[in-house]
Amino acid sequence: MSPMRRGGVRGTVAAVAAAVLAAFGGVALSLWAVVQADGSLVDSVLSGAVVTAFAVVGAVVVAARPDNRVGWLMLVGGTLWSLGNAGVDLGRLGIVVDPGRVPAASLCAVAGSAVRGLGWYTVTIGVPLFFPDGSLVDRRWRWVPRLLVLVMVGAVVDPLTDPRADLVGFGAWHNPFAPAGSLGLISAAAFLASVPLSLVVAGAAVAQLVVRWRRGDAVRRQQVLLLAIAAALTVLAVPIAFIDGGGWIFSASALPLPFAIGFAVLARGLYDLRTAVNRSLLWLTLSAVVAGAYAVVIAGVGALLHVDGAPWLPWVAAAVVAVTFAPLRDGLQRAVNRLTYGRWDEPYDVLAALGQRLEGSADVERLLADVATELHGLGLRDVVVRDADGRVLAGEPAQVAPGADLVDVPLSAYGRPVGTLRYRQPLAALRARDARLLDDLAGHLGGVVHAHRLTADLERARESLVLAREEERRRLRRDLHDGLGPALAGHLLRLDVLAGKLGPRSPARADAEALREDLRATVLDIRRLVEGLRPPALDELGLAGALGHVVQRLTAGTGVVVDLRVADLPPLAAAVEVATFRIVSEAVTNVVRHAAARRCEIDVAVSGGALRVRVSDDGNGRNGSLPGAGGNGLQTMRERAEELRGTLRVSEDGGTTVVAEIPVRQDDRPRAHVAVGDR
Repeated sequence: MSPMRRGGVRGTVAAVAAAVLAAFGGVALSLWAVVQADGSLVDSVLSGAVVTAFAVVGAVVVAARPDNRVGWLMLVGGTLWSLGNAGVDLGRLGIVVDPGRVPAASLCAVAGSAVRGLGWYTVTIGVPLFFPDGSLVDRRWRWVPRLLVLVMVGAVVDPLTDPRADLVGFGAWHNPFAPAGSLGLISAAAFLASVPLSLVVAGAAVAQLVVRWRRGDAVRRQQVLLLAIAAALTVLAVPIAFIDGGGWIFSASALPLPFAIGFAVLARGLYDLRTAVNRSLLWLTLSAVVAGAYAVVIAGVGALLHVDGAPWLPWVAAAVVAVTFAPLRDGLQRAVNRLTYGRWDEPYDVLAALGQRLEGSADVERLLADVATELHGLGLRDVVVRDADGRVLAGEPAQVAPGADLVDVPLSAYGRPVGTLRYRQPLAALRARDARLLDDLAGHLGGVVHAHRLTADLERARESLVLAREEERRRLRRDLHDGLGPALAGHLLRLDVLAGKLGPRSPARADAEALREDLRATVLDIRRLVEGLRPPALDELGLAGALGHVVQRLTAGTGVVVDLRVADLPPLAAAVEVATFRIVSEAVTNVVRHAAARRCEIDVAVSGGALRVRVSDDGNGRNGSLPGAGGNGLQTMRERAEELRGTLRVSEDGGTTVVAEIPVRQDDRPRAHVAVGDR
């Protein structure tokens, strides 16, 4: 996420938090004023519940769908409504009940009436006008929002210019801000702009909802129907409330309305159950903590200063809550996210961890296994990674019915398909943001699979090169040993015969002797060349005999008892024979030189398509026979195994154990052991 985007998100969170806090603060002030005035606490509590419900549900909608105007209208309308109620209740306390107790009581009453009307029209007309997707039906309805703005202007101007400020129950109080004389007509004009014109705008909003019903699909009709049912309940309660004289009836009937609006807006498949649970847990917990902190501050400060019912106490409590709200909300959000989403809600952490593994791991197969484990940790089931040929690279295919909630995600690199990621849907359906994170992971995984293919191609090429090299060395040794060597030996014998025919004083005698010495030197050079191409014992004695010969030579006179066990081996490639010979030689050399061991066991066998070589001793471990402590023996043995796509492991448990496993491709060509004699 770019810094600009993060800044916008933080600004949105701050604005939402401030609005919700203001709504709770307004309700708190209203309750305090009503309690001080001995008013109806039930009416105030229910009214406060309605306005805070609009604010909180609006905040949830904004958090989930910040581009939808409905959430913002609910949040702003509920907050203004709450603050307006607080102003009117404080004004009533300072004007009617206890004159002079509330500073600027008239200003509170007039401003509260204006702000309350603004919030009322925002909620009752603005929300239905843009419900449910935050936009108008089409461009032909653009005149309605303009009239709504005019209605809101009238709703603000009317209380400011009306001698009674549109307030009931204030006795003989006169609005000190109302203009006198002919300017009093401003109030009449504002009344006409706010009340009669609001009926026109409300009718247009209802007509637009009817159009949405007729044009909409099944989901859109369900949304409109849900709003209509909740609104009808409120409309039916209005005459009952007027007849009975209880405002609590209207508030109780209006309480389900904000929740119905929120559910209708968010229930289009774009907002899953986990998100609803997440937001509900967050706001319920946050509301409880904020309310508790608010009460504790009021009670604690009041008890500490021996002050009860001071008008400044709610402001102190609100200030404390305001300071602690943001960090409290962030901490609760992280805890709730971890509870409901797991690691899906930390896409940066997941991608960063995968990137670190990509950079830090040279073992591509282990990396693929780690990625499969990572996806399992995110909730995906039966994760399997395959290459383009269908071979399984990581995971284990599940025994499930074909098409049973299996999802195949194609993997590509450099514009070419390289494999497939298959998984079963998690128990909780993936959200849109989860699917985006999975797509990002699949992009990285495509690069890993491509790297795996390149690595496998490179290993196969290196293996083929090593096999070809050793086979060529074996052919050269055979040709030199069986062809050129005997020919030179024959030439040397003929030269000896020729030199014997020359007299001691013959001028050619010295030349023949010189030629004979040169030929002997050439034969010795060829013999050394033959022995350097490939250990002679492999061709003379076979692999088992060569291992016995080299082990006997290395341990002679050392006191180390060697138990060599070589199983029946199929014909092996020359490179495999040489690698096995060199690994055993190096391991036994380290046992003799460094281990201070009394016994050494060597096992060589073919199992499961691989030649397994195991050399163990009872020496003193890392300070002893572990190769590499004093040289490059371990690295040499590992390179011998890995160049044939094998592995080498070293472990310590009462000694040292070296285990090499080399894939074998049986050489079907029969080979006879060659006995080399000295010439």
